[in-house]
Amino acid sequence: MQTKNFTRDWWLSFIEKNLSFSETQVYKDVFSGDLVEILNEGVREMLRSRINRLDISSGFRLYIDDRELSDSEIRAIIKDHKLDNQESIESYCERVFGPKFGIITNYGEKHSEILAEHILKTIQPLFDIIGIPPWGLELTTFIGNYGWTPLGIHTDNRGENVLHYHLGPGRKQMYVWDEEIYKKEGKGISNNKNVQPLLPHADKFDFGAGDLYYMPWNKHHVGHSGDFSIGVTLWFNNPTRYDFSKLMIETIQNLFLKNDQSIIESQLDYINNENTFSDFINTLNVDQQTLKAPLEDFLKHTYNEYKKCLTSNGGWQNIPLSYHGKIDSTKDYFPNLETKTISANSIYKINSEKVGDRITIYVRGTRLSFKYFPELEEIIELINGNSNIEVSSIINRYKESLPKEVILYFLKVLINNKGIKVEKLELLNPLLC
Repeated sequence: MQTKNFTRDWWLSFIEKNLSFSETQVYKDVFSGDLVEILNEGVREMLRSRINRLDISSGFRLYIDDRELSDSEIRAIIKDHKLDNQESIESYCERVFGPKFGIITNYGEKHSEILAEHILKTIQPLFDIIGIPPWGLELTTFIGNYGWTPLGIHTDNRGENVLHYHLGPGRKQMYVWDEEIYKKEGKGISNNKNVQPLLPHADKFDFGAGDLYYMPWNKHHVGHSGDFSIGVTLWFNNPTRYDFSKLMIETIQNLFLKNDQSIIESQLDYINNENTFSDFINTLNVDQQTLKAPLEDFLKHTYNEYKKCLTSNGGWQNIPLSYHGKIDSTKDYFPNLETKTISANSIYKINSEKVGDRITIYVRGTRLSFKYFPELEEIIELINGNSNIEVSSIINRYKESLPKEVILYFLKVLINNKGIKVEKLELLNPLLC
């Protein structure tokens, strides 16, 4: 993959041209045909995950002849039309959806390892300049020949600047209005589909395959795709203080709340009866030292755990789909694993911390807990420090101190969470199709 333009110096010039992320700009011929091909394959991987698993209930919108279809309508269309590795995306969509269609999908980083890895490689030098957005990064794809963006003239979520990697083959045009002009001419109407009368007041940006289009969050805009094209958009999620604080509350629920379905009975002397408080406290999966510390310490602990998870996923907001559900140590999810060669992904480092008699692992946005063995720390160091390592060599290295079953279970969990790669991976009844 050629990424000669995505250097620190290139990103500095990028920032200079858009006046520190404040102005819309097109950057011509930034990435070459090989990266276009790789990202196209990533879009196919994402669509296969969505379509072949009928996973369209969240962040999947389909428009046919300017009408948005319901989830049930989409499922009825795609249930008998799986996307394979041979047919082009354009051919598949025209065959299944007809001559005029539009697909908008969110959470691309969750559904495609190819997109997540290669987009992240292009953006990493920028992180060294501006840092990671507090809410992380997210990928959205726009596919089709739908004409005007079905959303109409709109602004994006507050603080969410966007970078559009255009894959073509068709060109795309974006029309952008100055805020004061749009207030006057467009009456500030959001999702305004009466576009034509307002075009004379807009700035037009035209771009094709290999071009990058940058736009800050506060611009009224609408896109036009007359010919079939694919665009992958990278969102820099810089939230408001209120939204980030809500995220921290959600993080408490996600990381520290046990899914205890025990029924709490009615209480006599309700005001003075504190049994339900004990139920509440005992549902928190938090050690006593943290629980008895000041509230600010617990909130800081939550904040730090969130950041460790986010950075372990390279800054992506959404974690990748696992191959299976929860791993059972007695089942052989990855046949012949003992004979395989594994490797770390250079852009996703696995981190660990010893907490009492447990070891916490941060891998691809997921926080895992295991009984502590010092050998597990060493195995993580081996994986992080080697491009390739044979599973059999790990087993032999620790055969005197750690049972083979423990090592294999540990590796299975890391593989399942996309933390390590396996050469010629074999899957047993995976969730992914």
